[in-house]
Amino acid sequence: MLMQGSNLESVGSNLKEVSLPKLTIDSTVIGIDLHKYSHTAVALNCLGEELSRLVFSNDELDECVEWLSGLGSKESLLVGLEDTNGHGLHTANRLEKEGFSLIYVPPVLTERARKHSVHKDKSDLLDAKRVGKVILHRSEETLPATPSIAQEKQIIREIDLLLQERSDLIKEQTRLKNQLHSLLHQCFGNNYRKGFKDIFSLKALAFYSASLKQQSEPSPLARSIVRRIERLKLVFGQVKEIDSALRKESRDVPSIGKLQSNLRGCGHLTACKAIAEIVQIGRFKTCHKLAKYSGAAPVIKGSGKSRRLHTNRHGNRKLNQAIHTIALSQIGIASLPEAQIYYQKKLSEGKSKLWALRCLKRQITNRIFNILTD
Repeated sequence: MLMQGSNLESVGSNLKEVSLPKLTIDSTVIGIDLHKYSHTAVALNCLGEELSRLVFSNDELDECVEWLSGLGSKESLLVGLEDTNGHGLHTANRLEKEGFSLIYVPPVLTERARKHSVHKDKSDLLDAKRVGKVILHRSEETLPATPSIAQEKQIIREIDLLLQERSDLIKEQTRLKNQLHSLLHQCFGNNYRKGFKDIFSLKALAFYSASLKQQSEPSPLARSIVRRIERLKLVFGQVKEIDSALRKESRDVPSIGKLQSNLRGCGHLTACKAIAEIVQIGRFKTCHKLAKYSGAAPVIKGSGKSRRLHTNRHGNRKLNQAIHTIALSQIGIASLPEAQIYYQKKLSEGKSKLWALRCLKRQITNRIFNILTD
């Protein structure tokens, strides 16, 4: 289960690597700050000096393409985008179709650039410049923009939208359950949970709803409970519908099935979550890059002879959560012997349970990289 770094050489030849465009002295970097109705683009030379600027909308993409073409050859242009799936989806798709090199710049990098600047001003123009300067000065922390590399990009985007909707529904489901716990206790007393193993099963909800509706004059409390029960049943149905849609959509993304069938503790939903964030494993040259991206790799802080590891609280938190779920499953329900032995070994070394779990998450990240590059 646990893959060591030396094993990466055997899978390197199978990896379809997607590299960032090379930054040279002749390169022109374009930073684009994307919004719903208006986008701001700034062109910078290799020294970070402004060459040109443009404000355009999604209805003026022809003008953007013409402006970019006037800045030089496509081989010398590097276009940085903060958002390639939300407000920037139309721009990213059009520029990718025209053959421009797109780079994804994590918003956290531009936000840090503003916070660490002497000038704290914020505007669309300044944000666009910061996007460009991140490419110039911190290119190792950027990634190829996903629309330009994912063959199944539209399917994965649809899966991501379904996952976002499902997440919102689960939050609403939890909120309604917490409210019903309190209201049912007020209405039925301490015995409201007796008789049902799960008070939120459809059978239990039907019983509570029928009991309250049988009252000759239902109280405001009873009517409130019935309304919440109806909403909860609607949420149950929509979550079930989304799960069915996810299973259908994921059939066209081989990496999801590959991850689910080869990684113990990784169910279908978790595999969908992981692939929705990774998109294409070719974006990452090594498992170390993937670990940094997911936040599974610790932050190293050293000075002189002192060197300490700290928890990485950054990275892609959605991907990190998916890996966390796999780790808990491997040492729990899924009961993977190799994972349990590794986890216990870290505990015997004096590490806390949480830190031992973090070590296991790093090994799982290596395994994910190995599976997807095999």
